[in-house]
Amino acid sequence: MSYTYTKRPIKSFQDLEVYQRLLAVSVAIAKRIVQTPDRASLHAIALDLPVKIAAAHSLRFSDKAKALQTLEEIMLNCNLLVVYLEQYRDIKNGDLSANERIEPEFFEEQIKTILTTRSKVLRLQFSWKKFSDQNYNQNVK
Repeated sequence: MSYTYTKRPIKSFQDLEVYQRLLAVSVAIAKRIVQTPDRASLHAIALDLPVKIAAAHSLRFSDKAKALQTLEEIMLNCNLLVVYLEQYRDIKNGDLSANERIEPEFFEEQIKTILTTRSKVLRLQFSWKKFSDQNYNQNVK
């Protein structure tokens, strides 16, 4: 017995699950971790991830190589964001008073979401590459 699941069609980048998840993570980080000069990279990367998803989605037909490269950058930035969150949790959060500290569960939740979303971005990259290869083979025939 086989089951088929129908997904909603992707009409815009806003329909992509990876966009929705990275948007939620970036908003949570921006709200919970106050931006200061030493945390600028953390905020910049977090807030830039959904923007890059939107850019990659727009480029996927006009400049396939650039779209795939942008997805590669997103995966790299997901890794960097995890490192920054772990550093903040272990260094900066320890220096704050008890009232100002962010509970470790917040960091664990964000890191887990980022890493699972990173793997979904990888699958999206494979999917776009496969689609563009199939499209190319059909146009060549």
